[in-house]
Amino acid sequence: MARVFLLSFFIFISHSSFSQFFLAGGHFNGSIPVGKLKEETGSLFFPTISGIFLHEFQSAPIQIGLELGYGIYGSKVERRTDLYPGFSDELRLRRNNNLATGMAVIRFLPAVNTKITPFFEAQMGVNYLYTRYKIRETILAEESIESDKDFEDWALAYRIGGGLQFPIDEFLKLEFRATFQDGNSVRFLQKGDVTYLPDEGIFEYNIRRSPLQYMTFSVGLIYYDLFH
Repeated sequence: MARVFLLSFFIFISHSSFSQFFLAGGHFNGSIPVGKLKEETGSLFFPTISGIFLHEFQSAPIQIGLELGYGIYGSKVERRTDLYPGFSDELRLRRNNNLATGMAVIRFLPAVNTKITPFFEAQMGVNYLYTRYKIRETILAEESIESDKDFEDWALAYRIGGGLQFPIDEFLKLEFRATFQDGNSVRFLQKGDVTYLPDEGIFEYNIRRSPLQYMTFSVGLIYYDLFH
């Protein structure tokens, strides 16, 4: 799958002199785990936003480009008085679990006699998962006392799927999309996987490991012919 995707991607890039126009847009995405990821995490939900930039060819009903996404799939706040020896004031400890993605995209748009545009899509790229924490005096404090990453990992992944585009005006379209993602295993943390041990003054981590297998449902807006 990966070799076929990359070969197709570079073949189409080599024909970029026949380009017609560019398009871009954004999506709100919601992902639910399946397969091994569901076994590991249960009903964990991955909300993300993403931006996509595509290039359509004149010689074929093909679009290629890039999609970047980001989301927080778990957040936890603790108010503790035992984070620092000899300091008993209550401090605010927030921990966020983050997901960032970068995907090369190929879309095929079959010819249809309707204003609604269907498409099929394949993506390949990386998922980067990381957990960060911040310790502040209050929620309104501008500067944090301490901040760092608890854990991070990344893995290659691919997606397949498709969707429908509905015209709003001459250039703007409303898009609905569904994709399935699979790929290499990645280590990550989810909400509740970090415990602070005050006697030792350290965090204890329950690290999970699984391929990021999930279904994603998206709604977005796509603007055609950016430079018309």
